[in-house]
Amino acid sequence: MNNTDAIIVGAGPCGLFQAFQLGLQGLRCHLIEALPYTGGQCAELYPDKPIYDIPGIPVLQAGQLRDQLEQQIKPFAPVFHHNQTVEDIDSSADGLQVETTAGLKIQARSVIIATGAGAFTPVKLRVEGIDRFENQQLFYAQAAAQYIEQKQVVVTGDSAAAVNTAIDLAPTTTLTTLLHRKRRLEIQPEQQARITELQQANKLQVINGKILHAIGESSLQGLQVQLQSKEELMLNADTLVARLGSSPKSNDFSKWSLQTERNLISVDTTDFSSSREGVYAVGDINTYAEKRKLILCGFHEATLAAFAIAKKTKPGEPIHTLYTTTSTVLQQRLGLG
Repeated sequence: MNNTDAIIVGAGPCGLFQAFQLGLQGLRCHLIEALPYTGGQCAELYPDKPIYDIPGIPVLQAGQLRDQLEQQIKPFAPVFHHNQTVEDIDSSADGLQVETTAGLKIQARSVIIATGAGAFTPVKLRVEGIDRFENQQLFYAQAAAQYIEQKQVVVTGDSAAAVNTAIDLAPTTTLTTLLHRKRRLEIQPEQQARITELQQANKLQVINGKILHAIGESSLQGLQVQLQSKEELMLNADTLVARLGSSPKSNDFSKWSLQTERNLISVDTTDFSSSREGVYAVGDINTYAEKRKLILCGFHEATLAAFAIAKKTKPGEPIHTLYTTTSTVLQQRLGLG
């Protein structure tokens, strides 16, 4: 059993900033994230999209915002649990116990839900029988080293994530194949330069086609592929990485005894607590009068929630408003003194 002060469900921008605000209050936290990386929509849907409404920063890409939020929370060493979602929230004598789809159990006084549009789950391959290889030779995120080193790897997908995955994996594989269905991939000049370099080194090939079926019974041995020209060929493959995008899956919050409106969590705007003791909601997943779905508003909500959680976690201890520019306590927590 893991024990911490607070559990954050969702590691998008609001979840990451929630971890920062909890850290300033001297509170430990764990973050549970459905994706294999942080950033939520910013990382999954539009990492290159410019954002213009972050205070003091005229413009930055969504992926850069994620990177800077990650850097900001490093002094507090939050614990991340990726590739899993929350299965249940149970009440206990010591607060709340969260159990994930991976069987992880965490105990905390408070839970903050920051799932945005919902937990992103990968779009699965529609190839008959191929799911039997999942998590062994078929992966929907970048495979670990033991599955790719000196192996013949096929990466399928049309997105920037698919292109980047193929580029990243190719150097340590026997051969990586980027298999895409679009006639023309949208590839940035720096990506094209790297692809050309890897092709010249016989580490990467790019093929326009689709998977018809998998070859192999107990283990994946290859893929039957139909090219754009309708010609068919067999690709040798030890590992298949599918980067077909993802879609948000909404939670049924009623099973967690939360009051909702249009499947959004109703909150008290004084502290962004929900109808259930110890459970808070920040960002796009909550609702209240005149709610605005802006990152800036989510950051504000996370700040007030952190103060409320600190007051609850440290009963009898005064919770002052301190400033990072002058407070030696905050500066020490940030590792500055």
